[in-house]
Order: sequence, then structure tokens, then C-alpha cells
Amino acid sequence: MIWFCMAFIGRTFCSNLLLKQSFATCLLIWLGAVSVTLGSPPDEDRTNQRTSRSSSIRVYRSAHFRLHTDLSEPDARSMLVDMESTLDKVATYWRQPVSGIIDAYIIDDLANWSSRDHLNPMTQLMLQHIGGVTIPIPTPKKREPFRQRALMYAISRPDVVRHEVVHAYCCQTFGYSGPDWYKEGMADTICMLPDKQGSVRCPQEVLDSLQSENVPSVNDIIHGPSFTDPLFETIKRAASLVDGNEQSVVAALPSAWGSAEDEMLRKAKQSYAHSWALCHFLLLNKNYNKRFRQLGHSFLQNAKLTFDQVFSNDRDQLEFEFQLFLQNIAQGYQVGLCRWQWDKPFIVLEPGNHIAILIQAAAGYQPTGCTVEQGGTYSFHTEGTWQISPQGKQLNADGNHHGDGQLAGVILSDYRVTETLLLGQSSHFISKGPGQLHVRCQDRWSEIADNAGFVRLTIKREK
Repeated sequence: MIWFCMAFIGRTFCSNLLLKQSFATCLLIWLGAVSVTLGSPPDEDRTNQRTSRSSSIRVYRSAHFRLHTDLSEPDARSMLVDMESTLDKVATYWRQPVSGIIDAYIIDDLANWSSRDHLNPMTQLMLQHIGGVTIPIPTPKKREPFRQRALMYAISRPDVVRHEVVHAYCCQTFGYSGPDWYKEGMADTICMLPDKQGSVRCPQEVLDSLQSENVPSVNDIIHGPSFTDPLFETIKRAASLVDGNEQSVVAALPSAWGSAEDEMLRKAKQSYAHSWALCHFLLLNKNYNKRFRQLGHSFLQNAKLTFDQVFSNDRDQLEFEFQLFLQNIAQGYQVGLCRWQWDKPFIVLEPGNHIAILIQAAAGYQPTGCTVEQGGTYSFHTEGTWQISPQGKQLNADGNHHGDGQLAGVILSDYRVTETLLLGQSSHFISKGPGQLHVRCQDRWSEIADNAGFVRLTIKREK
């Protein structure tokens, strides 16, 4: 059984195909040829750099990788640094060091490579048209401390290489990766790992894909059909066209590609975006990230724990927050600052009673602790100032003339929120329905991280 992890050339998204035993005979022959042609990885005691059978292919070593590439030496060594950095991130997150050395073939120009360089025609086809592939090679237990070795192939684009590093790590360290949404979502999340503050930073086409059509539910993502199987079928169809000649292999995929494949690719692209969004959200939201890690370990160990089991008690809360994340996502958005604080106690104020709380400028909606009742009249008064940019003016809760920095609120009921209430420094309102009042400093969701200061909000029920 061969496991392919693929990244589209010229695109941000990657896919992972599990090639099943039901493959057509011709493809099984080609896949068998991959293992035979590649042979065993180079011996451990070979020099750190040597010439391959093709003069432009050289081998470089690092702590965890043996890199075969046609890149220049400076670029190759820079690539190794980036690969080690990616590996360190995933090993830290999954709390398991990689087992053994990963053999990586990084291709800058396919014209420099041939089957003599451990790059058989079928692999060349996939690299030319898809971008990356990771192949597990079973190893005798007596010889290796791990079940299988990962042979990783990728074009030299950094995001493709990082994606394949994640797959190679999982392949060689655990042997399992979980369902499509998790293995591909996590691989892309690592590729687009946010900075220390957790800000969204991804290609704009990812955000465009998330916002171009109907917003999917969590259930749509985790229980949706496989989005890598159609890619598997395309490769299988392309393989059926080859006759064993290297040139015919390279030419096979274009003749097997048409409008149906374009539509399949569009849907797969969107599925990658959805999977990345869910993994990014769960990885960085403290309401869920510990259990998400637990779920991931279960996937990697091929255990039976499911998403529905792990998040059964607060699935509605998770869905609510995820939908708001998709609606407001932008470059710079921080899941950690925008998470909802579900553990805050709420009370119903009797007429004449009041509560006072501090509202931070650098946060999303914050619980006031006040449950409003339909028809109740409430007054609001704030003291203090805040800033909505590092060099900006100190503003009271009325904000500036654009409305930025104004105190705003929503009423939450049954995991739905009302339209935004503009409360300002001092105001009154009559509640049109019951619910929990949450407030924030009005600012673009992608820009609240650089806000500073707080105001003291007093809420009084008048009648």
C-alpha cells in the first residue's frame, strides 16, 4: 500500500492520497517500480555531500534529513534549515521526535533528473503536474526503530516542501495521519503557522476561497466525503494511459484532464481551505486546543476516538465560534484574542441594581455578566480611555468620528447574536429580547491586536 502526499504546483493547497489495493494493475506495476527503482536510501556513512549519477544532483545532510537535490549549495543548505525548523515545530506539537533520517528529494528543475537519480517516470509525472509525493517504505523491525521509512519528493517551492515534511514526519514516526480534513488541514496549518501572537497569515487566495461560497459547518468538514479520492482517480486514469515509455508518462496527465477535472480541483481547493481553517481555529483557541491535541494523537495512533466524542459537551459553542471566525477572518486575525469566554457567570439584574466590569480594547466580545430581559431598560456609563493603534489618540468609549473605538455590544441567545448595539460612553436601551450581553471595543477584527487600554463599564437596570 503506497501513501501519496501531494501539493499542487502554483497553488497553496496540498492533498494526500492513500493509494488502495483496488488500483488498476498498470498503476500497481508503476508503484511497485517506484520502490524497486528507488531502492534503499543511501547508507548512513556516506559523505555529507557527493555527486549523484547526474552531475547536477548532490546530497546534503542535516540532523534529520538526507537531501538529494539539484539546488545550488547555498539554496540547498538554506532549504535544510527551513525543513529542520518545520520538523521541530511538528515534533514539538505532537510531542514525539522523528524516528530516523528522512530521505528528501527536492527538485528544482525536472530536466536535471531521470530514473537514474531515483526518480522514476510515474514520480516525475506527479511532481510535474501535482507538486509533491511521500512514499512509505516498510523496514525490518530488527534494523530500524520505526515501522516504515518516508521517501519524500517535492518541487523546490518552500510551502510544498514544508507540507511534505509534515507528511513525512507522520509517515515515518507514527505510520498514520487521520482523516483527510485533519492530515491535510494540519499540514497546511504548519505551512502557514502563525507568528507568536497567533495572527492569521496565509495567501489571500485561501481567504478568498473561504469567503466565496456558503460557509461550511464543522459537521460539513469533518463528515464530508474524501476530497483526495477524486485526485487519486485522476492519477489512476492518467496511469492507465502510459505504456512504459518515459515520455508517454510525462505526457499522460494533460490528455486525461478536462473541465470535469477542473471542477474537481476547484472543490478540492476549497476543501483544503476549510480544513486549514478548522485546524487553525482549534489549534489556537484555548477553549478547545487541549482536546484537539488529544484527538490528533488518537488519529496518529490509529485509535478509535472521534471528533464527536471529544467535543460532545460543547459542540454548539464550538460551532458558534467557528462560524464567527469564518465570517470575520482576515490577515492578522487572532483566534486567541477573539475567543468567547464561556465560563463567565451571568446574573439577571433587578431594577435599581448595577454591575461594573473592565473591558479590554485588545480583545473580542467580552462577557459583561449581565443577562438582559425583554422589555428591561438598562443604562450604560464608562470611565477611562483606550487606543486602537499604537500611536493613536486616547479615545473614550464614544470612539472617533468613524466609530472606531466605540463601545459596542451584542446579545447572545441560543448561540445567536443580535445586530450590533452601539453603546458609546453613556447610553440607555430597552432590550427587545432576553440574552447575555457581550461588549467590545469596536475595531476591525484583524486589527484588535495592537489596541491598548481599557474602560470601566457600569451597567444599571433602570426598570
